[in-house]
Amino acid sequence: MIAMELKPIKEILQMLEGYEKIVLFGDSGCAQMCDVGGILQLEDMEELLSSHGKIVLGYVFVEGGICDGNAFKLSVANKMHMLEEADAYLVQACGVATQVVTEALPAKEAFPATNTQFLGSMPERFMHYEKCSMCGDCVLHLTGGICPITRCPKGLLNGPCGGAMNGKCEVNPEQDCAWQLIYDRLKALGKLDNIRKIWDLRDWSPTHKPRKIEVTGDSMMS
Repeated sequence: MIAMELKPIKEILQMLEGYEKIVLFGDSGCAQMCDVGGILQLEDMEELLSSHGKIVLGYVFVEGGICDGNAFKLSVANKMHMLEEADAYLVQACGVATQVVTEALPAKEAFPATNTQFLGSMPERFMHYEKCSMCGDCVLHLTGGICPITRCPKGLLNGPCGGAMNGKCEVNPEQDCAWQLIYDRLKALGKLDNIRKIWDLRDWSPTHKPRKIEVTGDSMMS
């Protein structure tokens, strides 16, 4: 899931300065899971903005995710009158969501209410751990399902740095060394030969931005 957190209210108010009528956006996907854009958070934002003199006309809550184009179109279809009346939109979801709203409703400005952090896991509510850098060249099959690019602060591909001590990270001594975790995992799997591979300099071309993926039946099998 995409992890995100709400911006400070002072920053949100600064963005909305000069705009009176606001429509809020949220969704039941990552935004709700991160407690920034669910129904309760939209209602809290409405109350907060109202206390600062804004008029919140209502909200658009997308089941699934704002990034789902079809779900988004269905959600806004019967709310166009409200959207046309608004001076601006406040999007309580990830940066992608703000861009989707901007592209779909270009007549009004859409502002991000959150800071998008990373792609990660949520083992329990309110806890999010960064797991994937979306690098475009996954190596998890070689590292026992543990990502060295993300889990190692230095993104090292050929084992731990010289500063790792007692299985802990040099950058953060309270954090397990990613390569220690990889070693232990590969040992348990009987695949320590994987760690003897010498990686070439990383090819960063798969991360050239902006990227586009078109999924077809043929591409899924190729």
